[in-house]
Formats: sequence, structure tokens, C-alpha cells
Amino acid sequence: MNASALREGMEISQPAMSQHLAVLRSAKLVREERQGRFVNYEVDPEGLALIAQWLAKYRAYWPTRIEALKVLLKDMDQ
Repeated sequence: MNASALREGMEISQPAMSQHLAVLRSAKLVREERQGRFVNYEVDPEGLALIAQWLAKYRAYWPTRIEALKVLLKDMDQ
């Protein structure tokens, strides 16, 4: 899908979309393929797999941390 199609229905300028896509490319979350004068973008499954691995590694810590944050915020309100 090209950048113009991605922008459809969103209030984002073309330069802003290009910047976002550049960040996603550098993070290896999307890849691009040139077709003539157009550049099409697609999700990079390998990049998403790395995110899934990271999330799986740290998921076990979240419930305890979130509960501690709830307690802290409750104490701050009192």
C-alpha cells in the first residue's frame, strides 16, 4: 500500500506520513518496495516477531508492576 492510501481517512500531512514510515522502516517494522514511481509499504513479519519475543519476555513482570503502581497512586491520593 502506498503512502497516499495509508493516509486516506486520516488528518496527517504527506511529509508527516513519510517521517512516520521512515521511523517504522528504520525499526524494521515495515518494508518498502518500489513499483515505478510509487513506493508500496507492507508490514515486516520479522520485525513483528521481534516485538512479540520482547513482549513475551517481559509480560511476566507487568501484573506485579501495575499492581504496585495502583498502590502508589492510591497512596498519593490520600
